[in-house]
Amino acid sequence: MGLIKRVLYMAVLSSTIILFAAEKNTAVKMSHPVASVILMDAYRYLGTLDKFSFTALTNNDDVYQDKMLISYKHKIELNLQRPDKLRTHVSGDLKNRSTYLMHDTFTMIDNGQNFYGQVEVPKTIDSALDYLFENFNIKSPLANLLYTDLDKRLAPKRKGYYFGTTEVDGEMCHHIGFSGEENDFQVWIEAGQTPLIRKFVIIDKSEKFMPRSTTILRWDIQAHFDEKHFLFTAPEGAEQISVLVKENK
Repeated sequence: MGLIKRVLYMAVLSSTIILFAAEKNTAVKMSHPVASVILMDAYRYLGTLDKFSFTALTNNDDVYQDKMLISYKHKIELNLQRPDKLRTHVSGDLKNRSTYLMHDTFTMIDNGQNFYGQVEVPKTIDSALDYLFENFNIKSPLANLLYTDLDKRLAPKRKGYYFGTTEVDGEMCHHIGFSGEENDFQVWIEAGQTPLIRKFVIIDKSEKFMPRSTTILRWDIQAHFDEKHFLFTAPEGAEQISVLVKENK
């Protein structure tokens, strides 16, 4: 091979190698984040917060007489201060309730009916929630956000999907999703140093109409509370009722 041809050949080969390397590096840079890692980081971050408040706006589907879906809206205002103080208020189409956790006393009041019940619970938010879920008919996806160790309580999701980034209430978020046999779960988690869950959607695939629940969260992680904020005082005329433990079958 002549000298000129050899030089041209080496130049083309070098360019090809450089182009291949550049494409390879680009492919690495463009690889998607792992959805389950993003979710677990959010759970771990929430567990490190000693106090916070959020407002949650929910839209939940319900099946009406096995014929169609109807939707209900609610607003949940929540204040938390670890280790043992929690206050919530739920208002909307079906509910007007408040709950108070202060040290070892949990109170729930129906503001519309003006009656309330109280039970003694363990003295931390985590253990109080465990006790309430095990012994009473209380269910709420939002309660998962209150644990200090949710990343350890839930098994890592094996397969997830990364859909990119999008804005929720002006915050850039990772949009990820997980599909299971009984439900699909999508969640939007703030990108950056404060991986707060800003939105989530749950689709119940076990029901014929596949009802959907959508929640948008607005956080305040610099919230300040005093002791009396979590102290329940019965309104005038309120009636105290007994609280029944759930029967285990």
